Amino acid sequence: MKSLTPLALVVASSISAFACSGGSAAILPVGDGGVLPDGGSTSGDGGGPGDGGTGPGTDGSTPVDTGNGLLPANAGWKTSSEWYRSIENAPVAEHSAAMIGGIPQWGKTGVFQIDFSFIVLDGAGAPTVKFPVNDEADDVPVPVPARGYIEGGYNYPDCPTDQEDCHLLVVHRPRGQLFEVYTARNNGGAWEGSVAWWQFNKTYPRTARGQGCTSADAAGMAITPGLIGYKETKAGSIEHALRLVLRNDFIRGAKSRDFPMVAYPATHGSTATSSATSVPYGARLRLKASVRESDPRFASPGAKAILKALHTYGMIVADGGNIPLMAESDKLYKEANPAEGWTGILEATDLGALRPSDFEVVGIPKDIPTGAPGWYATKADYEAQLKKPLGCNGIVQP
Repeated sequence: MKSLTPLALVVASSISAFACSGGSAAILPVGDGGVLPDGGSTSGDGGGPGDGGTGPGTDGSTPVDTGNGLLPANAGWKTSSEWYRSIENAPVAEHSAAMIGGIPQWGKTGVFQIDFSFIVLDGAGAPTVKFPVNDEADDVPVPVPARGYIEGGYNYPDCPTDQEDCHLLVVHRPRGQLFEVYTARNNGGAWEGSVAWWQFNKTYPRTARGQGCTSADAAGMAITPGLIGYKETKAGSIEHALRLVLRNDFIRGAKSRDFPMVAYPATHGSTATSSATSVPYGARLRLKASVRESDPRFASPGAKAILKALHTYGMIVADGGNIPLMAESDKLYKEANPAEGWTGILEATDLGALRPSDFEVVGIPKDIPTGAPGWYATKADYEAQLKKPLGCNGIVQP
């Protein structure tokens, strides 16, 4: 996946304060500083797609119900995060048609395509790595399995950072933690990259890790909850919003640091975006009811599961690029069992018939999912809620 660099200043050179402060990180020996942010030490090599089960974690931590999703079934985010809010009955934004009109097509090809390059590693029992302390990054050790892959299926040392985002995604289910590293790379035992740390049993405010602060994604949100997971899709039920990637020139913005273009739940934007009327980062699009799950154009079981999710949870504008939706890679599943895999469940163009006009923009929630009800849906209210996307004053964790 070639996506917009999620940085405070994204210009032609695509250089970021989040990722360019340099330096490298070393693996912390187990028992000698290998300590997770909540004080739990780790051991073992982790790895695998993290099927888990309901037994205790390999490091003696709390049992979890892994369910079929990429996050545990009992994660606190299931009730407190916008990724899991149902928008089935949310009001349509008054100027939805105008915003959708600012998206003439999907990416460069116009095809509503799916990318299968993200790999989510299981961090339970893995040794920890200390990454460099970069601007807008969390200074926490990251559990990295001895064997695993970076976005695109690259081995740890091999991701071409001049061409790819090189995301390293690690979920530590027993401890309720998510680690997402941007431009991750291991060079001769030393790691480089910038860490965004999320605690999915904590309730984040509307400003998430800080208004104006980036993450491993351009919009300042977590990536993993918005991916199309293999196990959940195979089971036929995707119970969360999806991460939407649009071309930079189809995202609301301007070549100015002061232009407001970010809608909650996004906290960050990019000066590379340039549309004057389209959807901002954080905008939520819902599939219109006129597009039915029984539509014969969408025959695969995975396509039908996605259509249902787009009706119920929608998709959130999170990054700039050319492939609209992102799915979990089946690489680790196939390594564990060659009979597993996306074949027969979902292919890259199974939703290719969808057009931007098949979607509508819903209002902006007035509060976090556990807070007060209500939506900013009139044009005046919606536009008044857009925030200046840049200028992080420091990362804040709940």
